[in-house]
Amino acid sequence: MTKEAETKVKKAVIYCRVSTKEQVDEGNSLVSQERICREYATKDGYEVVEVFIEKGESAKTQNRKELQRLLAFCTTKKGNVDAVIAYKVDRISRNLADYSYIRVKLKRFNVEIKSATEFFEDTPAGRFMENIIANVGQFDNDVRTERSVGGMKEAAQEGRYVWMAPVGYSNAKVNSKSTIVQNDLAPLVRKAFEMIVDRTNSSEEIRQILIKEGLVGRKGNPIARSKFFNIIRNPLYKGLIRKFGITSKGTFDPIVSEELFDEVQNILKGKTKKVKYYQHENPDFPLRRFVVNEDGKQLTGYWSKGKRLKYPYYSFQSPGSTVRKEVLEQKFMIFLGRYTFDFQHLNIIKHYLEMHFEKNIKNQHSERHTIENRIEEINHQIDKLIDLQANGGISLDMLTHRTQKFQTEIEYLKDLLKNRKEVMFNISELLAFAAEVLPEPQKLWLKSPFKIRKKLQVFDFPDGLVFDGLNFRTPKICRIFKLKDDFEPTLSQLVPSRYLGKNTVSTHPFQQKNELAGSKEYWDGIVSELLELQQILAPEPITQDDEADLFFR
Repeated sequence: MTKEAETKVKKAVIYCRVSTKEQVDEGNSLVSQERICREYATKDGYEVVEVFIEKGESAKTQNRKELQRLLAFCTTKKGNVDAVIAYKVDRISRNLADYSYIRVKLKRFNVEIKSATEFFEDTPAGRFMENIIANVGQFDNDVRTERSVGGMKEAAQEGRYVWMAPVGYSNAKVNSKSTIVQNDLAPLVRKAFEMIVDRTNSSEEIRQILIKEGLVGRKGNPIARSKFFNIIRNPLYKGLIRKFGITSKGTFDPIVSEELFDEVQNILKGKTKKVKYYQHENPDFPLRRFVVNEDGKQLTGYWSKGKRLKYPYYSFQSPGSTVRKEVLEQKFMIFLGRYTFDFQHLNIIKHYLEMHFEKNIKNQHSERHTIENRIEEINHQIDKLIDLQANGGISLDMLTHRTQKFQTEIEYLKDLLKNRKEVMFNISELLAFAAEVLPEPQKLWLKSPFKIRKKLQVFDFPDGLVFDGLNFRTPKICRIFKLKDDFEPTLSQLVPSRYLGKNTVSTHPFQQKNELAGSKEYWDGIVSELLELQQILAPEPITQDDEADLFFR
């Protein structure tokens, strides 16, 4: 042996990890781990060349930033690092298969794993002890998971709901045990069920009405369409807990009765005879009840009999408020004509919707790729377990136990892939539809049958119209109409065209006036309204079940 070899200083790296945010904030655990590891290195004659600190990361997976950096450091600097020192083996991994993989990978580069608080030698007995210690971390994880699941099953059987509370409920403790209690939104949730049974308004109109009255999600945002349908289909609201394949009666107060909940489900499934939509309306007077005067009185309509013919009139049932039907509807047509779309506005819709569509497709592909990669990773983990069992590292029972858990996760991920909602519209068809219906909304209303007119009115002006005797005004317009106000034309050179096709320019000729106008949420709303408009104008009636499926994500 040469003198150089005899005097060579052993080099080591230190790996410290904490898994909770509290430990990260306090810093005590990381400081203690590093101090003990450094003391161990000094005692055993190691020079510490690098310290890797993992903050707030679980050891259930090896996909940790600092751990991966450590592996790269040790395996790309062959001969420079002799050992990885950790406070305990479970700091490196609490998964036996992952730990074995890491140990074998480091061993190929003559790097050993050293525990500052646990003793095992590089002998058959020492390696056996090391496997036992690694198994303890795995066992501890499995026990915690089993206890957690067992505790949730027990709570569900007792009638306590211990998961995140749905809208209308809050998580709370009753008699020192976790459950849910009704909060201030419970009356609005109950009202949703009652309005559906009443059948006076469509489900989307009910959602909009309740949003105005204060129905919001956990984060304070208005309830989205998909979330609304989840609410009215959730049996928890009638007091039933369905978890782990078990249905149990909750001990908390239900927001609706079983009879009301079941009646709503039958309506959603189309199993009950439907009440005629707006059966109290007269097809001759589409603006009836939709328009109010400045005092809030609703507009009515009637036929007045002359000497030879009958003549239609609108009235607020007050002196001087009577207007000939054709005069008022002509004024309405003029007001609606203010929201016509020219080729410039159609061009901006084309530009942003194509960009929005492309981004969503990319996001969907990315999500699918992530799930598929996880399935591939799990299969790789199973292969490692099989190799480990073949080499005597784990028992057959342990192999069976672990692979069953992995197979369960794979089945879940495959179900996610199978049931994922993709983009629910064809971009070319949607753009063609927009080009057809947006240029002249007044003509669209005029040529539509009565029921469609009523729906178009609510769609265009969600809060109705006010008529002062001369002119119309409205407190709110649909997002599509508002789009014209959110963008400002620039001095771009444009080729005129009323269609969203070859003759429109490729760059949009507008500047945003509204900061939100370029956001995903903004264009999700535009897409949602175009889909809703398609639904309104659809030749065949669409059920409320279909309505839930027209949500874009």
